[in-house]
Amino acid sequence: MGWDVVQIGLRHKLPVHDSFATANEIAKRMKQNVRLVYRKEYKYDINNNVLSEVDDYNLIELGRIEVNDSSEYLQVTASNYSANHILEVIGIEKLRKMAPFNGIAKSILDDIEDPYALYEIEDNDEHLYIRIFKENVDLDICVVERWGVWAKAFRHPDQYQEWLRNYRMQIYNRAKMFGCNEVIIFSDQGPTECIYNNINLSADKLKEYALSLQYLNGNTWFASSDKEDRKKHAKHINFSSYFKRRLTFSDEDFVEVIYDDFSDLINDQM
Repeated sequence: MGWDVVQIGLRHKLPVHDSFATANEIAKRMKQNVRLVYRKEYKYDINNNVLSEVDDYNLIELGRIEVNDSSEYLQVTASNYSANHILEVIGIEKLRKMAPFNGIAKSILDDIEDPYALYEIEDNDEHLYIRIFKENVDLDICVVERWGVWAKAFRHPDQYQEWLRNYRMQIYNRAKMFGCNEVIIFSDQGPTECIYNNINLSADKLKEYALSLQYLNGNTWFASSDKEDRKKHAKHINFSSYFKRRLTFSDEDFVEVIYDDFSDLINDQM
């Protein structure tokens, strides 16, 4: 299988602490009806003080937000809704006391104190899968040609210019939809898979982790003896530099991470 092109929007502006407010914002910004749901993962027997997991993981609808007359709805799943509901019933201190002796309590506490994706957005055709984290968004712009062609395109400014411009505008429009002014782009496999695995870091930490090559530390995709050579030839580029014809490559160089703050696009619109 080929490697996919991943685009992470930094510093979204969504009220992720409130599931209904988030669903409303998604409906408004994406201009589509939304069905807000959650998976009932846990239940609590208050009389016997027993926590248990729910095996069927059924989706439970919390509400619908309608912004047009379409019969189609985006599905927005509030990932930690079940854990937060248990928290409201039990309380954080009781959960912490239970966690050392109760695996389910520990899982719930982990969901609350160290959450991963907070929301998932999907469409009926299964063509869309956007994940929202505390500060970042997995934008899910599908690059059909995948990473091999994508990385190659930056070495050929004449042949791929309009092709890259089209994809860049798709990324820009979706990033702006969620309030993101910066994006980092990389492959979901290879050494940069470590960036993808750390998507739930704060925006500042994730940006530093990606752009300062921290993801190469202890990376198992290549021999440790090749680390310095990789640092030398793995190019980190600014997307706007491609259109300004400022990129140069040696025969051994290859594109590994692209950063975009859209500053040239914003200036052109002013």
